[in-house]
Amino acid sequence: MTWNETHARTRIFREVEAAAEKDMTGALPWREEWAPYFGSPEGLLKALRARWIRMCEAQLDVRNGEDVFADTLNQLRRTQAGVLAILRKASEASETGVNGAKVLALTGASLVPSPRKGRRFRGGPVLP
Repeated sequence: MTWNETHARTRIFREVEAAAEKDMTGALPWREEWAPYFGSPEGLLKALRARWIRMCEAQLDVRNGEDVFADTLNQLRRTQAGVLAILRKASEASETGVNGAKVLALTGASLVPSPRKGRRFRGGPVLP
């Protein structure tokens, strides 16, 4: 995966988080222009699940004690409540035999602005 693809995927994750925060029904936000990065809504769902697992592995440390662990887990659950609703709904759908999660087709402008390009010095060395 290239650096640009990584940034695009991160931007998409942020947009999904923003849309899920506004619509807590557990529907999976999806735009057709995301297909090159995730393939399908199911691919996005798998990526969201993997991202949640990585966030937990990175931020939860049992060596800090049970209180810190519980506080950190509660904070993660609060900040990622929309994404967790999507994962929960998809899990329920697979348990009941319903094929796939409900997909919320997004239209219009992105909720998350694209990152601005940084300013770089592109010239060579200054010679006297």
